[in-house]
Amino acid sequence: MEATVRLHAPYCKNGAPDRMSLLSDTIEKIVTANRILAREDVVDGFGHVSMRHPNDPTRYLLSRSRSPELVESSDILEYSLDGTCIDDKGGMKPYAERFIHGAIYKARPDVMSVVHHHAYPVEIGRAHV
Repeated sequence: MEATVRLHAPYCKNGAPDRMSLLSDTIEKIVTANRILAREDVVDGFGHVSMRHPNDPTRYLLSRSRSPELVESSDILEYSLDGTCIDDKGGMKPYAERFIHGAIYKARPDVMSVVHHHAYPVEIGRAHV
């Protein structure tokens, strides 16, 4: 049997997903993922984590070019699948590798997150119960 983790979206009183809360939650998950992977030496100073935008599958979220252990919510930028930054928040420098993330999201609509790293090989599998 395979264990599956399901992420539940915050909901409004009318039962519809709260789009802003869902976006804020996703941004916090990106920040947390960057810091955990940096602390565990999965990503080095040049690695990074992105997530598909929760409200628009044709966009994704990725930090500005910054060491992963330093990433904060305000560092997260939004991109189109071709790697174009939607809003650079006044000139924040994007990662050059953002195009890799966009190409993966474009080719694989089922992919919800991408990690790019330069560390030793890491094997991530599914939990079997």
